[in-house]
Order: sequence, then structure tokens, then C-alpha cells
Amino acid sequence: MKHPLKLIAIALCISTIAACSQNTNTKQSNSDYPYNFEKISENTWVMHGPLALPNPENRGFMNNPGIVITSAGLVIIDPGSTVHVGKHVLEEAKKVSELPVVAVFNTHIHGDHWLANQAIKAAYPEVKIYGHPKMIAAVKDGEGDNWVALMDSMTKGASAGTTVVAPDNAVDDSNIIDIGDTRFKIYHNGVAHTKTDIMIEVLDNSVVFLGDNVLAKRLPRMSDGTFMGSVDAIDKILKTGAKTYVPGHGPSGDETLVKDYRNYITLVYSAAKKTFDEDLDSSDVIKITSKTTVAYKDWSGYEEQIGQHGAQAYAEIEAAEF
Repeated sequence: MKHPLKLIAIALCISTIAACSQNTNTKQSNSDYPYNFEKISENTWVMHGPLALPNPENRGFMNNPGIVITSAGLVIIDPGSTVHVGKHVLEEAKKVSELPVVAVFNTHIHGDHWLANQAIKAAYPEVKIYGHPKMIAAVKDGEGDNWVALMDSMTKGASAGTTVVAPDNAVDDSNIIDIGDTRFKIYHNGVAHTKTDIMIEVLDNSVVFLGDNVLAKRLPRMSDGTFMGSVDAIDKILKTGAKTYVPGHGPSGDETLVKDYRNYITLVYSAAKKTFDEDLDSSDVIKITSKTTVAYKDWSGYEEQIGQHGAQAYAEIEAAEF
């Protein structure tokens, strides 16, 4: 492994990672993965993954792969964390449509969202894979290899065989990608969850894929991003007025889920600001957030993250002052 210290850091910050069926759910796969695609909007489907971190039981799968049916073929958003997950995604996608996969979008550098590129590229060698330029650069710098090693460790070998297949087409803020009869608008807001994030609005379907800029029923590590950057990105995407939003993890829904996550972020940041203004220590933030964020205590990762979130928000406020 090239960067053992970075691997440890990634382990701590994982998001803690046409022909269309008339059914609203695809039937369960013949494999033993109990996950299938659900129709969330016209020509748009999502496979909602589990909320637990990668482990031997889920074999690394924890995100929300999406498929959009266009006149040119299928577009996959964030195909998943391993080559095996990618194969399952393809198997289930065929139950939605027999059209070929013509494009993939990767929302950010965290490997639980994109290491399954390998399976898509193997099945469709001409597929275009889109990602932010900073993600493409990070993969070239070794982050992809680190994520492969991390997945192997966390799943105790269940992800074996996964190799890095990086995005090969760069996209940035305000780009509109036309694929068949469907338009995909890209949003990038600097540093939010990471510095590599893109959100994807399917303009013709009134759907936004949020990546990990927004989660539902799960709290992420924030150490690759910033609190205020996250708020800015959320406020920007809410202006789309989309009918349906797909978080990086957790159930899809309307703008309520986006506002719920934004509320958590602002509650933590406000508590950190109050603590800083009263000249208290960063460890005191949790005394406030343990009360103000009680509505989120059942979200996956809450106990592990609430203290760290407060400390990071405090550090961001402190840095801004000086």
C-alpha cells in the first residue's frame, strides 16, 4: 500500500462511505444481495443501500446507486463500492431496462461510491465515466488504491478482486451533459463534503443526486469538508426546486430530507459558535449539541460523530477568526 497513514485517515472519514419495467421495484436478485432498484421518478431508479459501514456481511455496499433511462441508454450514478456490487447493480439494472449503460457519474472521491466502476467498464468498455477534475487528480495520486485496500480490510476480503477504474471525463459546476434525450446539470460548490463533490440534476426528471453533500438517517465524517461549505452547497441545490432528492446514503424524498440534514449541520455549527464566543473549549460544544440535536440521536453514526462534529465546527470558527 502506497500511503498507510492516508489509509487510516480514510477509514476514519468514510461516510461513516425505451425499455422500462412497469413495476416500481425490481425483483430480488438470484444472488444473495437483498437490494433492488426502486422507481423514484419518471425514468429514474435508485437502489437504496444499507446504512452500516462496509463489513463482511454487506460486502462493502452502503450507498445509493441510481439509474436514469435515456434514449441513448442507461446512465448510472455512483455504482457502488466493489466490483461485486457493480455486477449486482448491472444485474438489477437489466430488470429495469435492457438498454446498454452509456455513462456513469461519480459524485466524489470516497470509494464506497465509485469502485464499482470496474464492473461497469468491463461490461461496457466504451462507457464514459464522469467526475470532478479534483477527483480524477486524487485517484491518480493514489486515493483509489487506498480505498481498494480499505474496502478489503473492512470487508475482511469480501471485496477481493476490486481494482481502480477512475473517471475519464471531467465535469465541473454548471456543465450540462446531454445524453440522448436527457440533460444532466452539474453542481460543484468548492469544498462541501469533500473538495471533489458534484451533485447531478436530471433536468428532465426533476431529480437531484446529492452525493454525500446530504445524507438521510446517517451522519458522516466531515473531516474532508467544511460545515459552512456544506450549508452553501445545500442552499444552492435547494434553489433547483426539484421534486425528488437522492442522498448519498439513506432514503430518497422531497426537499424535507435536504432541510433535515441542513438543520443538523447548522445546529452543530451554531453550538460551536456559541461555545467559541463564550471563550469555552471545543470539548464543551457537545454539552449543547447533545440537547439541540436530540432529534438525530437515532441516525446511524450519531454517537460516533456528534463529538467530532462539534470539535471540527469549533476549529473552523476559530480558523475563520484568525
